[in-house]
Parts: sequence; C-alpha cells; structure tokens
Amino acid sequence: MLEPDEALVLARAKLNFTRIGHGDRCWDSDVTTCQEIYGRTLYVLTQSERDEFLEQARHELRHEPRGG
Repeated sequence: MLEPDEALVLARAKLNFTRIGHGDRCWDSDVTTCQEIYGRTLYVLTQSERDEFLEQARHELRHEPRGG
C-alpha cells in the first residue's frame, strides 16, 4: 500500500480539524496570528493532538478510491 504524500496528509488533517470546529483551538503554533485572525484567545493543539489528526488523515487517504 502506498503512503500518501505528506502535503496531502497535512491538508486533509487541517480540513478535518476545521470541519470539527474546535472553537478556542488553533492548529498552528503561531497563536498571535491565530488570535489576530479570530479576535479571541485561542489555544494551540498539542503535538499529540495534531498527530491524531495526521494519522486519521493518512488512514482516510490510504483507503480512498483511486481515480483513473
């Protein structure tokens, strides 16, 4: 089984995170930028939390039907 491209994994993980809508949570480590964008106090996901989203994204991409 081919491993998905890491750029695709990251994009899917961030999309999944956004879809869930974590309110006061921010994916990126730049909290200042997140706070400026959203205008409220935000907390960055821990590496462990990001890793869970990344692994879920890898799983989804591995099991998606291939076009062609």
